[in-house]
Amino acid sequence: MFEIDTDARTNRLYIDLNGKLDADTIDDAAAETVAAATDLDDGFDVVTDLTGFRPPSPEAARPIKRAQEELVEMGVDRVVRVVDDDTSRVVVNAFERRSRDVGYSGETADSVAAAERLLDDDSVAGYADDASLSA
Repeated sequence: MFEIDTDARTNRLYIDLNGKLDADTIDDAAAETVAAATDLDDGFDVVTDLTGFRPPSPEAARPIKRAQEELVEMGVDRVVRVVDDDTSRVVVNAFERRSRDVGYSGETADSVAAAERLLDDDSVAGYADDASLSA
């Protein structure tokens, strides 16, 4: 099962993946993700809840990477993945590996609320702000 939602006020895309999804379902989720992102402005953020997601087959993972590539082209800014102690490390590592392949790295949080707090904070640990670059 999956759920895709947007919040135009915060310019955020919410993705909730739950259970073990077959290739067709993941393809549908990827297509809905990209379609939903068209309603957002350049520089949108993404919160992906992976707490109930189980590792898909390698073939089923291809649409995920394709959607990640399209989100980069559409102007994604920050991505926060919601994980907990029960989230498969295979899932977490696969999402991060694929996102790095297309040009970004995700942050992690232990709840959607914590992810939102991270995104509400304008600074990101480990990233230089523009003022420090001119010094």
